[in-house]
Amino acid sequence: MQTKATKLKTTLTALLISLTIGACSSTVGQRDQDVSTKLLAPTSQGWSSSIPLANMLQYQLIDVRNDKPMLIDLANSDGGLSDYNIVFIGENHRHPGNHLAQADIYQKMLEGGQPVMLSLEQFERDTQATLDAYLAGDIGEWSLRHYGRAWGNYRTSYRPLVEMAKQRGLPVIAANAPKDTVTCTGRHGLEVLDLLPPERKNQVAKSFYTPEEGAYFEKFAGAMSHGNNSAMSKRSLNSYHAQVVRDDTMAESIHLAMESNPSHKLVHLNGHFHSASGLGTVERLARLRDDKIAVIQPILVEDPAAPSFTRADISKGDYLLLIYPLGAEVITDENRKVWRQHVFKRSNPDCSFGGDSADSL
Repeated sequence: MQTKATKLKTTLTALLISLTIGACSSTVGQRDQDVSTKLLAPTSQGWSSSIPLANMLQYQLIDVRNDKPMLIDLANSDGGLSDYNIVFIGENHRHPGNHLAQADIYQKMLEGGQPVMLSLEQFERDTQATLDAYLAGDIGEWSLRHYGRAWGNYRTSYRPLVEMAKQRGLPVIAANAPKDTVTCTGRHGLEVLDLLPPERKNQVAKSFYTPEEGAYFEKFAGAMSHGNNSAMSKRSLNSYHAQVVRDDTMAESIHLAMESNPSHKLVHLNGHFHSASGLGTVERLARLRDDKIAVIQPILVEDPAAPSFTRADISKGDYLLLIYPLGAEVITDENRKVWRQHVFKRSNPDCSFGGDSADSL
């Protein structure tokens, strides 16, 4: 039987060991942070990494939330991502390094112990039942890709994340608005959505935030006009509203998923325009819920031998994802004409959605 003196000695010893371990851990963590910070050097324009990007599969995740940007080693740390309930990972569609980073980040967040849902721009709301059937094992992958209208790069870009969620029994959210509703809005304006039959009303957001001023509107207008400051045409305004249909629908999809699964976190993938600088889908989500949201913004570096980012880039996200530059799609005028015809080929959805004609709108 222990005496009081023995018990006191044991308690003090345990306390000393605990304090020693804590001090060592703090020292190691500080040392790692110091090393990571030194890998980034300030320049006249921003910051430069001392680690080159050797190929298109490599990336560097940079925490830019503080005055001193810090390179994150996902093998040892999530860099603070676990502090957030919702993480947006922007992408340059079909960039292999960008997609590899998305998979690595999602995997790291899953290792945090809390369930993390996956939300995707790349699946549309009306395919949710198909996606759920796949996750439940009721249909195979071909059926998911075919009936779910999966993007052509699904197997190389999004399958790894969907499989991670499936293995853990986690929800995957088909977040985007159906393509025909977006296309028809771009042609006829938001009024065309009044023609949606009752059973399709829930395939788009209940309401849309469409200010014709502010940072996002000006950014979209600049992209449409290629720097021309002329007033936005009706056609361009319809295109802006079509973009908003995507943004608001994805924001509402995320909000509803979080409401249904309050103990979960969520990672959402979308084209980087939708989330850059906390605009687009992010600002619309913030109108729906007060939550801890982080934005990871990809940056195509100019020189992969010395990856760098500017002060302006820092404002685009809480984290930056430095990735290898892409080659030019086309160079000659002859090829550019063919490229535009292929990329911007016109689709012909039924903009009456099976009801009255949209021509009168």
